[in-house]
Amino acid sequence: MIIIDVRTKEEYDAEHISGAINIDVHDMMNGMLPNIDTDLDITVYCGSGRRSQVAKHLLEQAGFHKVTDGGGIQNLK
Repeated sequence: MIIIDVRTKEEYDAEHISGAINIDVHDMMNGMLPNIDTDLDITVYCGSGRRSQVAKHLLEQAGFHKVTDGGGIQNLK
Protein backbone atom coordinates (compact mmCIF):
# COMPACT_ATOMS: atom_id res chain seq x y z
CA MET A 1 0.00 0.00 0.00
CA ILE A 2 1.15 3.52 -0.84
CA ILE A 3 0.37 6.29 1.66
CA ILE A 4 0.34 9.83 0.31
CA ASP A 5 0.34 12.90 2.54
CA VAL A 6 -1.30 15.64 0.46
CA ARG A 7 -0.44 18.50 2.81
CA THR A 8 2.27 21.10 2.24
CA LYS A 9 5.95 20.20 2.60
CA GLU A 10 6.08 22.26 5.80
CA GLU A 11 3.17 20.33 7.32
CA TYR A 12 4.73 17.03 6.21
CA ASP A 13 8.13 17.97 7.68
CA ALA A 14 6.52 18.86 11.02
CA GLU A 15 4.69 15.52 11.31
CA HIS A 16 3.69 12.68 9.03
CA ILE A 17 2.76 9.01 9.00
CA SER A 18 5.84 6.80 8.79
CA GLY A 19 6.44 5.65 5.22
CA ALA A 20 4.17 8.28 3.67
CA ILE A 21 5.28 10.18 0.60
CA ASN A 22 4.43 13.85 0.23
CA ILE A 23 2.61 15.21 -2.81
CA ASP A 24 0.85 18.50 -2.08
CA VAL A 25 -2.75 18.43 -3.34
CA HIS A 26 -2.09 21.74 -5.11
CA ASP A 27 0.69 20.04 -7.08
CA MET A 28 -1.75 17.24 -7.94
CA MET A 29 -4.16 19.86 -9.27
CA ASN A 30 -1.34 20.98 -11.58
CA GLY A 31 -0.79 17.45 -12.91
CA MET A 32 1.90 16.18 -10.54
CA LEU A 33 0.63 12.66 -9.85
CA PRO A 34 2.51 9.67 -8.44
CA ASN A 35 4.37 7.62 -11.03
CA ILE A 36 3.09 4.26 -9.79
CA ASP A 37 0.91 1.40 -10.99
CA THR A 38 -2.72 2.53 -11.12
CA ASP A 39 -3.82 -0.78 -9.56
CA LEU A 40 -1.88 -0.33 -6.30
CA ASP A 41 -3.77 0.42 -3.10
CA ILE A 42 -3.35 4.10 -2.24
CA THR A 43 -4.42 5.92 0.92
CA VAL A 44 -4.38 9.71 0.94
CA TYR A 45 -4.56 11.90 4.03
CA CYS A 46 -4.22 15.55 5.02
CA GLY A 47 -4.85 17.69 8.09
CA SER A 48 -8.62 17.49 8.43
CA GLY A 49 -9.93 15.46 5.50
CA ARG A 50 -10.86 18.14 2.98
CA ARG A 51 -7.70 18.04 0.87
CA SER A 52 -7.65 14.25 0.95
CA GLN A 53 -11.17 14.23 -0.57
CA VAL A 54 -9.92 16.41 -3.41
CA ALA A 55 -6.81 14.25 -3.87
CA LYS A 56 -8.89 11.04 -3.99
CA HIS A 57 -11.08 12.55 -6.69
CA LEU A 58 -8.08 13.73 -8.73
CA LEU A 59 -6.39 10.33 -8.53
CA GLU A 60 -9.55 8.50 -9.54
CA GLN A 61 -10.04 10.84 -12.50
CA ALA A 62 -6.44 10.08 -13.52
CA GLY A 63 -7.21 6.35 -13.61
CA PHE A 64 -6.12 5.12 -10.20
CA HIS A 65 -8.50 2.34 -9.18
CA LYS A 66 -7.94 1.67 -5.47
CA VAL A 67 -7.83 5.01 -3.67
CA THR A 68 -8.94 5.36 -0.07
CA ASP A 69 -9.52 8.68 1.65
CA GLY A 70 -7.85 8.32 5.04
CA GLY A 71 -9.13 11.71 6.17
CA GLY A 72 -7.06 13.71 8.63
CA ILE A 73 -3.68 12.64 9.97
CA GLN A 74 -5.14 12.03 13.43
CA ASN A 75 -7.47 9.39 11.92
CA LEU A 76 -4.50 7.34 10.71
CA LYS A 77 -2.33 7.51 13.80
